[in-house]
Amino acid sequence: MSAIYRWFGPLYDALFCPSLPFTVRWRLLALQPISLLANTIQYFSSRGRDKGTVIWIPLRTPGLSARAIIFIPSESSLPRTNKGIHLNIHGGGFLGGLPEGHTQFCRKVAAENGCVVVSTSYRYAPRYTFPAAHEDVQDVAEWMIQNAERLWGADPRLLTVSGFSAGGNLALGVAQRLHGSDFCVKASVTFYAPVDLRLPPWEKPKPPGFPAKDPLEFLLPLMDAYAGPDRQRNLENPLLHPILADISSLPRNMLFVVPSVDILLHEQTLFIQRLEEEAAVINRQISQNTEYTRKKPSEGIALGPYQIKSMFFDGQIHGWLEVPSIFIDTKIRDQVFDDAVHFLSDVHTSNVEHQG
Repeated sequence: MSAIYRWFGPLYDALFCPSLPFTVRWRLLALQPISLLANTIQYFSSRGRDKGTVIWIPLRTPGLSARAIIFIPSESSLPRTNKGIHLNIHGGGFLGGLPEGHTQFCRKVAAENGCVVVSTSYRYAPRYTFPAAHEDVQDVAEWMIQNAERLWGADPRLLTVSGFSAGGNLALGVAQRLHGSDFCVKASVTFYAPVDLRLPPWEKPKPPGFPAKDPLEFLLPLMDAYAGPDRQRNLENPLLHPILADISSLPRNMLFVVPSVDILLHEQTLFIQRLEEEAAVINRQISQNTEYTRKKPSEGIALGPYQIKSMFFDGQIHGWLEVPSIFIDTKIRDQVFDDAVHFLSDVHTSNVEHQG
């Protein structure tokens, strides 16, 4: 059933979830061909060398598990003795997607950073709404932490995260949940992530160059299926809306990849600007405190100054990094992935040196 649902989830929910309103069910039927095409592209683009290994990770809900792809770095590729762990979370509007979709990026993180990388799935809307997906990825992160040393000889304290689209929102949620622990997220890389779901998609400000008429506009209510049902009760919840999160609850090292022709441009820009301003103030205080030392979060002082970086790309659309190679400039994508991996590598190295 799980394999069928991954490919035909919209069809299944439309036909066999009578609790969903008709306005949602007919849109799910219209979404099915698009979902099937996207999954097919993601699945077959991941085939070939080092496509990763499928694993099933138990969730806190009895009887449920998350399908994930794991990438183990070869011993010859390890640049250091301290092996970290990295969690990647795929996108799909909280409606679907496959963990295979980011094989190229995950494989690169594993090979060049010497990290064990887990690319995970989670429960999808509209069948499951907030906080189901957030709980699932948190369970996966905790499972990785608990098993990192035993299974892979990796250090669970060297945890980094990444996420594409909806996965970026979930990745920042993981960071918030682990804040203050010995296993706090050391760095995050988010690609075109929704960080403010207080407005439904059709009310978000459109950036310059955004099409005046979207041919798939009728699907927008589905894009609100995860956050919409309980929006009023969660208007101030930073887990759903990372833009509201206290900077201290987020990774101290954050990289944002932002396309300009994206309905999420406005919220990401505001979020990045706010983080940059707050980080500058905190970093000045740190530099002026000559008694400042790097300690564990449990000892009362968070690790290191803040590093907030962003990469804006003119003319690019939401999800452009996941478009088949024949339709995009692959040199740009390769450079983005290179920069993201180097960012994670620098953070990893600095934490290894501190622990040493």
